[in-house]
Amino acid sequence: MAQAAAKKLIFRLGEVGFVLDLACIVEVCEHIVDTVDFRKTDLDSGIVGSLLFRRTLIPVIDPTLRLELSSSTATGDKVVLVLRSSEGNWALLVDQVSGVCSSERFQPCELPPLLKQTVNRCFSQVELLDNEPMIIFEPERYYGPPSIAV
Repeated sequence: MAQAAAKKLIFRLGEVGFVLDLACIVEVCEHIVDTVDFRKTDLDSGIVGSLLFRRTLIPVIDPTLRLELSSSTATGDKVVLVLRSSEGNWALLVDQVSGVCSSERFQPCELPPLLKQTVNRCFSQVELLDNEPMIIFEPERYYGPPSIAV
């Protein structure tokens, strides 16, 4: 039997597209107004709140702070991606989820040398999807090493 192609989730922070292996994602939560508490923060760690997920509070990380990106999406309209790591689940605050694509649709793209020097701490890889650069989101750069379900 042929093995199914790996899939990637496409999401946006402001105008910038990102991709994330679908295997890293536990759940996508679209209605976050009543489930995220933005009063529980630790901005030094990048934590902007906590999410009540399956009766457990998990940290919510907003990558726009670290990437210095602006967003016009109202907080209540944002989406949370619940990710798994070796330290447990955590949540990623994103502006929108654009869809899911087969990994085969992405083409490798070399990161320009000037960008390598300036963005090293936030990302290190870019791929093209229909000629649009997409940043490969590396969860461990934001909160703990990943733990991918098998």
